[in-house]
Amino acid sequence: MQKISKTYPLGTHLIVKHFGYSHHGIYAGKGRVIHYSGFAHFFKKQPIEMTSIDKFSRDRKIIVRIYERPKFKGRIVVRRMRSRMHENNYHLIINNCEHLCSWAITGIESSPQVVKMMNRLTTIGYISSLMSYMNGLLLTVATTCFALVFYIKMKLRNQAKLKTPTYLSLREQEHKK
Repeated sequence: MQKISKTYPLGTHLIVKHFGYSHHGIYAGKGRVIHYSGFAHFFKKQPIEMTSIDKFSRDRKIIVRIYERPKFKGRIVVRRMRSRMHENNYHLIINNCEHLCSWAITGIESSPQVVKMMNRLTTIGYISSLMSYMNGLLLTVATTCFALVFYIKMKLRNQAKLKTPTYLSLREQEHKK
């Protein structure tokens, strides 16, 4: 018996929730999804790929992200995703599957999932630091959480610097050489 998959409009941002994170992709038509396969292969760094919707969802419920004012729609979103096919620069904090999908639709890379994680780590850090006098282990957790938050902020700042006009013009000059 063949499994029947629901179809979505071209360029739809699809989300599959997993334990502790969600995976994102763009519907490319004919039952296919383009996605950054970083977590899809159990933490191995993998390129942006096109796969079947069944392989993408792994029998989990698919959620659709709706954008109020998308900059790009339909075939253009799919074309933008295809332009980055086989790119292999996955990074959990600054270049993950959610960044890729939001970029294809809005032109801006963003990951509310990363921001939410950073906020949770900060909260854990604050609570742990208040309780650290009770247990040395909690002090270690607090320190680790604060360090992770600062690391995430540093990576996000560095990523933002790469998009400044000065950097982009320097990078363009290097490509011309």
